[in-house]
Amino acid sequence: MKGAPCVVSVAEHAGWAHVICVAASGLVPVVIARRRVTLIDPGLPKMPYEHESVGMKEDEAHALIARVRRSIAARTTLALQRVVTELSPTYAAVALAIRKPPFPELPATVPAVRQSYRLQCAADGMLYQLAICRAARQIGLDVHMCRRGEETSRAAKQLGVTLREVEEFVSRAGRPAGPPWTQEHRRAYAAGMAVLAAHARRRLKIARP
Repeated sequence: MKGAPCVVSVAEHAGWAHVICVAASGLVPVVIARRRVTLIDPGLPKMPYEHESVGMKEDEAHALIARVRRSIAARTTLALQRVVTELSPTYAAVALAIRKPPFPELPATVPAVRQSYRLQCAADGMLYQLAICRAARQIGLDVHMCRRGEETSRAAKQLGVTLREVEEFVSRAGRPAGPPWTQEHRRAYAAGMAVLAAHARRRLKIARP
């Protein structure tokens, strides 16, 4: 494998995502790149289950969502490929960190989605989450999922430190220069650190011994 290992950590939204790329410098995690990427073509509905497909005939709703799926798949694959290519050859992306979808898959039909209110609320977000996971696997990345809010605890466990030490590191000592640096960025950073620690030959460090 050419280049130092790094993890692509993603915090997805409807139509776009934060991408935080995490590697190690002297066993200390560091953000080597961060950006906002587009996950759907302009002009297409970003949340078709919640909005545009409501009231449509079933075949029309299926056709709309099929177009949205194809666009998301293409845009997501392109975005990840660009990130991996731009990191190379200095860094070799080995894994993807992403928030765990509330369901493993989406049903094939719109009526099946609407049978569950919880699934209906999650469906639009899952279009992006599942597409990102598929795209990552297609380009050879290991996919690691983490429940929202558990990123810091996972990092603390993997690095053998406390929650407070992780929070302090991602907020201050390990923070990259420049805004924005929101809670979502910090959580994605922590998730990337946890996954990178699993790939590192030696334990990563964020605190002085």
